[in-house]
Amino acid sequence: MTKNRALLFAVVGGIGSGKSFATAALRAFGFPCFDADAEARRLFDDPAILDVLRDRWGADVVSPSGTVDRRRLAEIVFAPTAEARAELDFLNRTTRPPLLARFRRWLDAVRASDAEFAVLDAPLLFEVGWERDVDFVIFVEASRATRVRRVAERGWSPEELDRREANQLPLAVKRKRADFVLVNDDAPNVFNAENAENAVKNGKNDKNNKGERDAANAAPFSADATAQIARIVDEARRRRDARP
Repeated sequence: MTKNRALLFAVVGGIGSGKSFATAALRAFGFPCFDADAEARRLFDDPAILDVLRDRWGADVVSPSGTVDRRRLAEIVFAPTAEARAELDFLNRTTRPPLLARFRRWLDAVRASDAEFAVLDAPLLFEVGWERDVDFVIFVEASRATRVRRVAERGWSPEELDRREANQLPLAVKRKRADFVLVNDDAPNVFNAENAENAVKNGKNDKNNKGERDAANAAPFSADATAQIARIVDEARRRRDARP
């Protein structure tokens, strides 16, 4: 860890734990972010990748508009069958190398900038081995009941949640490997990013970090979790500054 380059936060946690909330809270401080899921979706705009998926699973995996039918793809790779694991592995082999290349380009640009911190939103951080590039890992924690309730809003059953998480490292392992734990259980998964960004901007030059304290209070429905993010950022700065 050095003081003259952007330090990288990574956000991990269970499905429905509120990782997007944590990422939005960190972005509100002005930190650049790489959203691995969003970038993976953009890969499906690549005609070469579409051809690979079509060759593997047939024309119905690509919609008439020329985009991936994500629902159909999920039915294939997350199906409750013995064959589904092999299909998911194939999808990963197809998408992870170009996704890693995009991440590397982004990280090189961030490290060459004057950014203080940057954020990697990568739910499968440990599974794909990207933690080597990360300075601090934040584990977002929420109870199973809370997560089941949240994913129900996506139309998922508890069984679907379990089936998808079975392809990931156990949550206890991720939690143990994290530097910080953000509890985001009872507060709704809502964040007023615009208000928080304005608070940080208004207090940007305040030596007492008033802007960051205002940001911590900018989302009244998630004030506690937002305040935790502010404390995590302060602690990361303290650890950075304590280094030789």
